[in-house]
Order: sequence, then structure tokens, then C-alpha cells
Amino acid sequence: MNAAPSAGPVLDHRHPALQSLIRAGFAADRLDQVLAFYDEPHRRYHDRVHVREMLDTAVRMDCALAPAQSLAVVFHDAIYVPGAARGVNEAMSAQLLRVYAAGVPAETLELAYRIVIDTADHLPRSPESRLVLDLDLMRLSVSDSEFERYSRAVFAEQRPLITIADDDLAWAFFQRRRVSFFERLLERPEIFCLPVFRLRYEDVTRENLRQSIAAARSSATAPS
Repeated sequence: MNAAPSAGPVLDHRHPALQSLIRAGFAADRLDQVLAFYDEPHRRYHDRVHVREMLDTAVRMDCALAPAQSLAVVFHDAIYVPGAARGVNEAMSAQLLRVYAAGVPAETLELAYRIVIDTADHLPRSPESRLVLDLDLMRLSVSDSEFERYSRAVFAEQRPLITIADDDLAWAFFQRRRVSFFERLLERPEIFCLPVFRLRYEDVTRENLRQSIAAARSSATAPS
């Protein structure tokens, strides 16, 4: 079955996937402060619900998150500036992690920092990154209608940066801009890092990406 969106945005320190992080010394009030970044008014996709879906999926798939992995999930999109150069948001989010994670063991903090950096290009440079990256890409495996909804949410974040007055033309432009990223994912031998994710989500994700690329190319050749 495809991944489904969560029912709502409620998320706090009581979430079962965060318990190892809380036991490792991350304060509940700091968690609330970080999650507030995800409630910024320009967020439509990179929001608190996305973080909760990642944590919910880890629990549902019985994938226990180590403290560094939980910390990385919480911080991976803490800073999100639409239109920022690739890697800038992730680098700033990782730096914010170092500021907010007082009380967490240094080795946990530094591993979480590296995992957040890996979310920029979704290439794992440590074994611990693999689960977080798979959770971050889960939304690519949803149904057609949900894939469209999520795409529109990203578009809403980017819309003020697209200097095209007509919304339909702006949407077509946005779709074409995503083609190179989707193609890079399709070129990989596997999109998902862990076998349990590949088994359940690889095929539908590839089909979603191919359909999105085809739609973008169709809009590029359609008569004006």
C-alpha cells in the first residue's frame, strides 16, 4: 500500500519515535522551539506534518530511530528558504542543530549534523543516514492524487519566486524545473537505501517520477 498522509499536525516530545532522543538529553521545550520553525507561514510542504509523517512511518515500519537519526529528522528542514541554492537550507539547518542541541552527547550531535547535510542530495555518507533519507523520500511513493497534492504544495512555496503571471504557465515552468532532480533519482540503481523501503516503495516511486517527467515535457511542447 502507498504511503498515506497523516491526519494532522500534532507533534510533540511524546511521540514514540522521539523517546530515545529525549532520553539522550534533548529537552522537550527545545523540541517545541525547533518545530515552530516548521509552522512559518510560507511552509506548505516542508512543514510540521512532513516531520510527523517521517516519525510515524518509522514507527509503522518498526524502524527504531537512534537519537542521532531522530535529531536529524527534527532538524532536517528547520531552515527552509524557497529558492536557496542547493545545500544552503540543509547547511543552515545543520548549524541550527548545533545551536539547539545542548545537552545531547557530542558524538550524537555531530552524527545528526552529517545526516542533515546528506539530505541535500539524498546520498548517504554514513549507514545512519540511510533510514532518514528513505523517510524523507517517502512522499514520492504516494498515490497519483497525493503526489499531485504534494507537488502543488511545493509549488505554492516556490510560486512567489516565479515571475510568470499566469498560474497555469507558472505551474508548467515549475514542473519542468523538477525534471533534472527526478531524472537523477531515476538514474540511481535504487532510489531507496534500505531493502524494506525498496521492496514496498521503489516501483511506485519510479512510476510517479516517470509520469511527472512526462507531464512536464508534455507541457513544454503544448501549443500556447
